[in-house]
Amino acid sequence: MKNIFKLSLMGIAFLSGCATNTTSNNSAEVTKAPAPMTAITPVQSGVVTRRLNDCIVRTNQSADALLVDSQIIVVTRNNPHAKALFNSADKLTDQQIIALRSYLAEANTCRPVATEGLSPELTLIYQEFFKKIDGVYADLIARKITIGVANQERQLLIQDARMKRLAVQSKKS
Repeated sequence: MKNIFKLSLMGIAFLSGCATNTTSNNSAEVTKAPAPMTAITPVQSGVVTRRLNDCIVRTNQSADALLVDSQIIVVTRNNPHAKALFNSADKLTDQQIIALRSYLAEANTCRPVATEGLSPELTLIYQEFFKKIDGVYADLIARKITIGVANQERQLLIQDARMKRLAVQSKKS
């Protein structure tokens, strides 16, 4: 559950573009995403961005988050397990289900921060993303899909939401 939550948080970070560079030895911390080719106005204030980043970093430091990132969902950038996770034909073990649920419960506490101060149009994009990603996590926990399929679907949902967010932002520019 925590792993799913962490994945949700990473999705939030990708959608909001709010992650910041941090200097740490902890590989589970979120780092700044590369800037898009065209400058897009930030969707949230610097204060909200920092609060979201702090929430994500805190969530990604738990033991459950580390297990999720290494065995279930690619949560962090430069994850050395990413290739194996995206190609995994394995379904979750009972221990992984417990860790994922725990991770998701923690990560979902960052969702209100992720949508704070957004326009109704952007809030709708985030809510749609959360609903879809929760469905992927539910299918993964129910062992309806493999770890690889869950990672692939999650990545597609993140990319789709990011494109929708950029489209909304470019209309306003």
